[in-house]
Amino acid sequence: MAKVIGPLMSMTASGKFGGAIVFDKRGRARKYVVPANPQTVNQVTQRNKIRDLQSCLKQLGAVLRAELKSGFGYTWNSMIIKELLANDAAALDAAVVAWTAFIAQDKTDWGTADPGTYTDLTDGQGLYACALAADDIATRLGVTLTLTTPITSNSATVGAEWVADV
Repeated sequence: MAKVIGPLMSMTASGKFGGAIVFDKRGRARKYVVPANPQTVNQVTQRNKIRDLQSCLKQLGAVLRAELKSGFGYTWNSMIIKELLANDAAALDAAVVAWTAFIAQDKTDWGTADPGTYTDLTDGQGLYACALAADDIATRLGVTLTLTTPITSNSATVGAEWVADV
């Protein structure tokens, strides 16, 4: 049932009206559509990628989180995820391919520095991809971050910067 404050369609409204119109929190009206969740393989894969990347971004320390918020805006985390998943996850796939080419010791170092838990990515891949995307976005926006540019052999440095709270 719709909750209307003021005359209908002139002030604010929220909820469902007559099974045909839905008012969102901003008072905008749209047609009611029954939600669908087909659970296709592609949909589940995409959701797992988003979950993995969000898990990595949750590990951020206070210093880098504040820098990203001030430099990228309040949508900093969705900006990084969007960067990695754009063009059918081309940037994420390129980061995973680059990470896969690392020598065993570097992979171990990146995995040790990565505190995240992932569904599809392995330890280290999420940290490397997110750090690479954050660095790339900062470069394009002209934002200075204390995050060192991630390369093969600096996982200990980037990992410490990623989770540091000082």
